[in-house]
Amino acid sequence: MELKVIFLIILAAVSVIYLITLFFKDGRLQFILKGCLLPIILAIYIFGAEKILIPIVLALFFGWLGDVFLLKINNLMSFRLGLVSFLIGHLFYITAMFNFAGPFNVTVLVCGVIAAVVVGFCIFKIIRPSAEMKIPVIVYEVVIITMVIYALQVFLANGGKFGSFVFAGSLCFMVSDSLLAYDTFRKKIKYGSFLIMLTYIIAQLFITLGFCAAV
Repeated sequence: MELKVIFLIILAAVSVIYLITLFFKDGRLQFILKGCLLPIILAIYIFGAEKILIPIVLALFFGWLGDVFLLKINNLMSFRLGLVSFLIGHLFYITAMFNFAGPFNVTVLVCGVIAAVVVGFCIFKIIRPSAEMKIPVIVYEVVIITMVIYALQVFLANGGKFGSFVFAGSLCFMVSDSLLAYDTFRKKIKYGSFLIMLTYIIAQLFITLGFCAAV
């Protein structure tokens, strides 16, 4: 059995156990399992990709840092550091996508930017971040929407497993981050932690699997 498949099985097991623990108050086990998710996904990438791209490795590393900081999500400084870590991770994903996104489909790009502005504005109004977090949230929104637009271009330029997984993963990231922002700034969502982490794990895994298929 390939090492990639072995680590996929390990990730499935760890993810299921972790998601189940979110319904209980076993914080210590949750912290340990959450800290294992991104290293396992990194192992999937290292043993599954034909060519290792440093930006993907760095994106997963900063994603892991974000996970660690958000273990103390109620602490404003930890939340900000987590936000910055994920933002840097998204920038590395964009960097990796850049070389695979051309030639750009101008029509889709223009329509995508217009749709992104509308969606971003609506999300911001729904979330209603606190005064001190408005600018960071806007910056974060711009970065993640840019990542989705690049992922769409990767899909149009490459198609197949590569483009499909990368685009689907980027959309899951937007859903996960939007749920997290709403849960943090607006109002607690029923089963919020479960939904946020489920879409987050899928997002990281799909983008990683997509780049495993990149040539």
